[in-house]
Amino acid sequence: MIKSAALWLALAHSPSWAPFPFAQTFATPGAAVAAFLSEAHGVVAFGELHQTAKTASVRSTIARFTDEILPAVAPRAAHLIVETWVSRGTCGESEKRVTEDVARTTERPPATENEIVRLLRRAKELGVAPHVLDVDCHEYQTILTGNPGRVPAPSRDGLRRAEPGSVHAVQVGDHVDYDRLLKLTRAHLQRAIEQALALPHPPDRPLVLVYGGALHNDLEPAPALADYSFGPAIDRLTGGDYREMDLYVPELVDALPALRAERWYPVWVAAQRANAGTLEGSPLPPATDSAGGSPAPSRRPGTTLLIRRGPRSAIVLFQR
Repeated sequence: MIKSAALWLALAHSPSWAPFPFAQTFATPGAAVAAFLSEAHGVVAFGELHQTAKTASVRSTIARFTDEILPAVAPRAAHLIVETWVSRGTCGESEKRVTEDVARTTERPPATENEIVRLLRRAKELGVAPHVLDVDCHEYQTILTGNPGRVPAPSRDGLRRAEPGSVHAVQVGDHVDYDRLLKLTRAHLQRAIEQALALPHPPDRPLVLVYGGALHNDLEPAPALADYSFGPAIDRLTGGDYREMDLYVPELVDALPALRAERWYPVWVAAQRANAGTLEGSPLPPATDSAGGSPAPSRRPGTTLLIRRGPRSAIVLFQR
């Protein structure tokens, strides 16, 4: 019933010539997000393209979220779960190797850690309870290759517990198994969301926000990526009151040629070339451009694009 109502609302506000995906323009990112979430009361998972050292000169997605989007949705949110965990330095060689390997592989700028702290602090200032993930020592060991240990099954309270003596029996490997790491991250995020939904919250703050990579939040993940996404499970848990919202900085999109194969990409290209006089919130003309060709010219200054991929899935594209 909730899913049918959401679909009806989305179609009722879009013209007959604008099937999904289609683009709309807004004056600010906050206005775009507020419009998309006007009917939401459950979980909203924001996904980003992670910044690397090569794109460090571009203002990061997390900084834009902290300054331009969080203030717009915070009055309706009770909790914010951020896809990060604190390295305590108490889990020995396995923690050290995982931390170093992930840092080397992701190539995140040093400033990223400070921006995460700033996001958590800003959420608390706005009355939104911040949460991070908690990885235990045994889990560090299970995501290193070459170890014969088993990942312990979740207990009744949802927390992973190692079998007695199993931590000492694990042989530490040399490299991170990223398949295991991504599955572990998904499991932790899903558990944190479930716990946040179970906590009491004021009636006027129904939303649980999630911030992380644009992989774990997929509402309809590709089959090869399904094990990494909590989207379908949380969608079922909330009875269809789940929203997937990816936040893309154009310069980071440019750095990933594979995104040109996405259905929304030609919509973005066409939208950038569209009439500069389009009214705020109005759908832009349908896309006729192919995904190839030269980069499109920048759109009218001071506008944000919202691309609706479906009734409960959208992308915000910031100003270049």
